[in-house]
Amino acid sequence: MKLNKKIELAVWSIKIIKSDTIFPKRVNAHDFTSPTLQCTDVTDVEAEFVADPFVVSNGLNYYLFFEVLNKQSERGEIAVAVSADGEKWQYDRVVLKENFHLSYPYVFAHENDYYMLPESSEAGGVFLYKSNQFPYNWERGKQLLAGSFVDPTLFHHNQKWWMFVGSKDGRNLYLFYSDRIDGEWVEHPYNPIVRNNSHISRPAGKVVSHEGDIYRFTQDGVPSYGKLVKAARITKLSETEYEEEVIEQDQLTGSDQEGSWRKDGMHHIDHLQTEDNKWLIAVDGHFMKEQNYLFWKAKRFMNRPFYSSYKLSRHIIRRLQLIVQLWL
Repeated sequence: MKLNKKIELAVWSIKIIKSDTIFPKRVNAHDFTSPTLQCTDVTDVEAEFVADPFVVSNGLNYYLFFEVLNKQSERGEIAVAVSADGEKWQYDRVVLKENFHLSYPYVFAHENDYYMLPESSEAGGVFLYKSNQFPYNWERGKQLLAGSFVDPTLFHHNQKWWMFVGSKDGRNLYLFYSDRIDGEWVEHPYNPIVRNNSHISRPAGKVVSHEGDIYRFTQDGVPSYGKLVKAARITKLSETEYEEEVIEQDQLTGSDQEGSWRKDGMHHIDHLQTEDNKWLIAVDGHFMKEQNYLFWKAKRFMNRPFYSSYKLSRHIIRRLQLIVQLWL
């Protein structure tokens, strides 16, 4: 292996804005210059990045749930940040971690309880979590779907619950429906409702109902993952029909500006309507960072909890970390 081998890492950050419209691209006044939350704001684990934000309110505060990629576990974990006004945010803590990767923490309230539907494709299913002490203490409940689906996106329409899920390869989109959240989920007869089309197949945030229309936000995975977000209007939705039309080809895109936190792309948008009929919108974006592969692997190795298995002292660990820092 070459000592100068390079690796490119995506560094994701989160921005939260207030808007008069669900389409922030149309509002020039929004300042995307700097992110609201980034990996350096995470205080309880060493984070590679933060991404996939979902915002919810309990009437007293706003809560932002998002993925934290933990360098030590090398898995996604779910964390929360809190705000009293939707503008000033404070990182709180990691609230959910499993022995498999978690991301895309769609949190919602239903019948006075709070639920989370995160991506858990590594575990081979879609699981429903319930909070016993919001925003903490998330307990895994029923498995809603079996299969390695990504980015489960739930919404309610015409007395039924609907769920979009993407395929692991990012090429197909599936739709399921149920009378109850924890009921039996039925596969739509048109599945996959998007077939072999990476431009519009992967969910990119909450489904939004606004002024009589239903909007689905989708990632465009071409030419690479995480480039931009599109918006589609759902025009037909029933147990036997599904149709949509893409209305925003580039709803969210990267800035293409050197030094920008979102230079290389954006892939998520979430909406919460506030009491004044405004929208609190959470998005994410990333830039690519080049690192020496061997140094990156060495830092990952030293971040692992291996004191007991390798019997290395804290003194040796500190020396190794110092050497790597000096080389970098």
